[in-house]
Formats: sequence, structure tokens, C-alpha cells
Amino acid sequence: MKKILETKNLYFSYEQFSIKNLNITLEKGKFVGVIGPNGAGKSTTLNLISKLLKPKSGKILVFGKDLKKLSRLELAKYISFVRQDFTPAFEFKVKDIVEMGGFHRNRSFFSNIEENEKIKQSLKLVGLEGFENRYFSTLSGGEQRRVLIARSLYQETPILIVDELTAHLDISHSIHIVEILKKLTTLGKSILAAFHNINIASKYCDYIYAIKDGKIIFEGIPDSVITKENIKKLYETEVEVLSHPSKSYPIVIF
Repeated sequence: MKKILETKNLYFSYEQFSIKNLNITLEKGKFVGVIGPNGAGKSTTLNLISKLLKPKSGKILVFGKDLKKLSRLELAKYISFVRQDFTPAFEFKVKDIVEMGGFHRNRSFFSNIEENEKIKQSLKLVGLEGFENRYFSTLSGGEQRRVLIARSLYQETPILIVDELTAHLDISHSIHIVEILKKLTTLGKSILAAFHNINIASKYCDYIYAIKDGKIIFEGIPDSVITKENIKKLYETEVEVLSHPSKSYPIVIF
């Protein structure tokens, strides 16, 4: 499989925290998860890859291109970043939020019939067909996050970077969000996502990186990463890890 995103010996530091020699790879069509305790460096890693932070050393390659040589507009053609929280300063309709994903094409807020159809199709893919004229602030947390995924779809990037998108959602909304993301990989998208919920990462991810204190301490397929010994070392707590009775992926119980 072709590597479309790669970090090489990434190093970053601030105050008392540092990311050390981080090597992460994302291949086309794969769903890769990043897990670890609070403060481990998950969000910092995604911010570095999204060029919101600048590494002190190391490289980030996007389709073989050095990230530091790409402008933000150029990067927006390759990577979209979906955060868990988005609070616009003004009252926007859903279609306006989605349309923001097209800024790199110089089409935002100047949509024609073709672009309006793309907005509708993006919303349809996340189960929000007919929501175009709803106000973003009136939606539930789960619906708002699906709008943000639709915005990434409208941006038309091959890579989605997703930061804790299931945080603070009930199990129904969490599963709905991650199943949408998983479906996108079958449509050719590639996803790198940070997770608090280990069991969701275990079920849906093709590959997992476990980060602690800014370092990758385990990586591999879920069966090799989600073990009793690894989780104890990662989170410093005792758990049991069982195999799902019908689908065989590892489940953490405590």
C-alpha cells in the first residue's frame, strides 16, 4: 500500500511536554487510530500534521511533499481537519458551515447550482439530508459533528484528520459518527483519528498507535495493541481485555 502521510522522527516541545521521535504512517483507504491518556500528545500530534503547530525537527510528508513547503491553501487540497468543538462567532446555517470547506477553491459563499448540489451530497453522506437551512446552533452535538464531517467532504481532501470526535457523545451518536468515518474509507478516504474510547478504536481502526508522554510505546493492529499488559502500561490501571464474542476484536472492561 502507498504511504500518503508520514511523519519522520518528529520532535516538538513546549513548557514541560515534548513529542519525541514520532513516526506515524497513513496508507490510502486506511482508518488509523491514536490512543493514549489525557496529555499524552494525541491532539498535539494532529495539530503538527495539520500545520497548526510547527515541529522543532523531523519531517511530515504528504503524498511525498514536505509539509513545511506547502502553503495552507495547498495543504487544504490534501488534508481536512475535523475537531470535536466548533463554535462559530456568528449564526450560520448548516449549508454555510459546509461551504466553508471550499475556501481553497475560491468558491466559498459564491455557490452555484453545481456547488449547492455538492453541499447536499456531502450532507446526505453523513445522514443530514435536508438540513441545509437549519441553523448550526440548533443542532445536537452529534449532528453538529456530522456537519463538520460534511464540511470535510465538501473540501474534497483525500485525508481526514479527526480529533476526539466522539468525546462527550452518547454511545448511539458515537457509533453513528465512527461508522460514517469507516464508510468514508470504503469510498477512498484515508483517516487518522485520535480516540478516548479504546473499544471504539479497537472495533473500527485498521491500525493503532498508542502514545504516552509524547512517545509511541505500542503500534499495530488492534489485536496486538489492545492487550491487558499494554493497557496497564499505557494508562497505569488494571483492566481485563476480552475478545468480542461474535466479531473477535479486543474489548477493554474494568
